[in-house]
Amino acid sequence: MKKHAVAIATLLALGAATPALAGVTLEQGTQEFGLQGSLDLDYVDDYLFVLNTSYGYFIREDWEIGGVLDVSMSDSSQQFQLGAFTEYNFTNSTNWVPYLGLAAQVANLSGSDGDFDFDFEDATAMTLKFAGGIKYFVNPHVAISAEVNYSIATDDINVTKDGLEDSFTRFVFGTRFYF
Repeated sequence: MKKHAVAIATLLALGAATPALAGVTLEQGTQEFGLQGSLDLDYVDDYLFVLNTSYGYFIREDWEIGGVLDVSMSDSSQQFQLGAFTEYNFTNSTNWVPYLGLAAQVANLSGSDGDFDFDFEDATAMTLKFAGGIKYFVNPHVAISAEVNYSIATDDINVTKDGLEDSFTRFVFGTRFYF
């Protein structure tokens, strides 16, 4: 019985320490700073580090537009993408908010041939990125996010084990800050 009392007291203390949200509202005028990324240690070029940053403004409730800067680096290549995005958030009565997004970016791939079995030159291309994900709001100003996105480019800018390709899919995790 004593163990149950300690467990119940612990749960009550944790519940009191984290305020409950009655659903998230992303009203017009809200601003968001996002930081997402991933690390692939089994990449064709030893590793791939991906960092996505964004700043957005909600022009209507749940609808955001903004700018995005994505950076990808491996042992022998670097890719930079700069552009604009829009995102629609499906707010509800919970702390979980699914979203869909679209971005248009200019991308640049540069680097050396490294240990690849193929040659590549620096390339610049336009990309379209389609994204879907979910945010969990830990409080009204901070959310943890998980996203899958698919990008397609006008040129071959993605390094794979088979060579360069014009499209890729990535999973990224991060944090969003609202003010």
